[in-house]
Amino acid sequence: MIKKISGAILYFFSELVYHTCRFYFSGPGEEELAENQGAPVIVTSWHGMTMMVAGLLRKKFDVATFAVIMPDDLRGDALEEFANNLGVHPIPMNLTGDTTLGMGRKLVGLVKKISSGTNFLIHPDGPAGPAYKVKPGLSYIAQKAGTKILPLGCYCRNAYHVLRWDRYTLPLPFSKIQIHLGSLISVQPGETDLDLFNIELEDQLNRLTHLATANYYEPENPGRAA
Repeated sequence: MIKKISGAILYFFSELVYHTCRFYFSGPGEEELAENQGAPVIVTSWHGMTMMVAGLLRKKFDVATFAVIMPDDLRGDALEEFANNLGVHPIPMNLTGDTTLGMGRKLVGLVKKISSGTNFLIHPDGPAGPAYKVKPGLSYIAQKAGTKILPLGCYCRNAYHVLRWDRYTLPLPFSKIQIHLGSLISVQPGETDLDLFNIELEDQLNRLTHLATANYYEPENPGRAA
């Protein structure tokens, strides 16, 4: 019950952020999304940006088309409540290195779900870090599903940062939130060096975060408001 209450509080806070904060969008990804003709995408950012990304999903997508993985443990109860209230589809999974047949089937089911048109949100350094390090799951899922990845970076100056591994950002009401959308990228079907891809994605997510920060402090060209 306590976990469900925590999830409801997270949702209430996300509503407050969505309805009171000003969102600004920049970067090539916004135009490329329109050119993608409604094909499913995998949206990704660092874990600490979740509350800002939730606003992006509601501004740019139909959140009901999104699935998201969450830990199949006590933490997942609160996150599942948050996801259900937000309108995305939670997919509980054991994220502690489970290699059983059941886990394999869940991954196959997720890949099929994405291939059939479901968008997907994943934070590649979650759920417990290390921060700003891309784990292998994202590139594997994108390759198997044949789905493009939309990397992005976010920044909000007027925010509270939770003192934990990801410095989880909670934007204060009526703040400005800057989101920089990178170009859509793909993992080629025959690509075998996914470690190299993950390193490049890691660099790109850091670069996009820096660009979001720079655009935030550039009042003459902050991007498009929404």
